[in-house]
Amino acid sequence: GALAIPTLAKFATVMAKKQDWTSMEQLPVEIELGHDFTFYSIFACPISRDQASPDDPPMMLPCGHVLSKQSVTKLNKNNSKPFKCPYCPSEQKYSDCLQITF
Repeated sequence: GALAIPTLAKFATVMAKKQDWTSMEQLPVEIELGHDFTFYSIFACPISRDQASPDDPPMMLPCGHVLSKQSVTKLNKNNSKPFKCPYCPSEQKYSDCLQITF
């Protein structure tokens, strides 16, 4: 937040004279926030305790809970029948589960 204020203030001054930048989807200036503000999304499956990977991505069940694809596959032993979410009593279909990206 506070690290970006000087850069944004200078940018606003320069752009006020040139064009309407308020309608842009993205600012044409890069703000370096430093290593302390770099975050990486890491998902660990609450069932298998394994970290998500491209081969085992997070899957969101229709009830909203998120498990790894491998865990969902194990819960869905018989592909034709619904399975129960391990965290709530709702039944799920594998075809209704969505792969998500953090």
